[in-house]
Amino acid sequence: MLQDLVAEGVQVLFVGFNPSPRSVQQGHHYAGRGNQFWRLLAASGLTPRLLRPEEDHLLPRWNLGSTNLVARPTVSAAELSRSELRAGVPHLRRLVARYQVPLVAYTGKGVYLAATGKQQAHWGAQEDSLIGGVTDFVLPSPSGLARLPFAEKLGYYRALAELAQQPG
Repeated sequence: MLQDLVAEGVQVLFVGFNPSPRSVQQGHHYAGRGNQFWRLLAASGLTPRLLRPEEDHLLPRWNLGSTNLVARPTVSAAELSRSELRAGVPHLRRLVARYQVPLVAYTGKGVYLAATGKQQAHWGAQEDSLIGGVTDFVLPSPSGLARLPFAEKLGYYRALAELAQQPG
């Protein structure tokens, strides 16, 4: 099981569906071979350099954190039940409240829809949020299986970086 990566001062909390078996095996977030998460963080300026999955513990140094709706690893998020996904929402709410995270970044529309119960979403900042006073931001999935080209994904990660740098 992967531990949440969150600490005091985290400004952006990334939320995924669940970890891959490889991530759990290695004990690090976004460790899948084709996953572009770390490249997207570096290229967008969210981190000052390209991190390796083994360096995930450094995320809070740059006011970033990571968690998942479901702790159970699967090859595909399609293996998760709707009830399993919804059961993870109270934990997410507690994390955000405890650490007073102002910006929650969902790594995929499906993650956001599962967490909120909404029927649709667009990329970027959402009009409503799951938790009052928090900005929800929907990112394209960093998975190598996601259809969007890297450059298009990067545009949304850059928009998140800009939003995260804005004062309060």
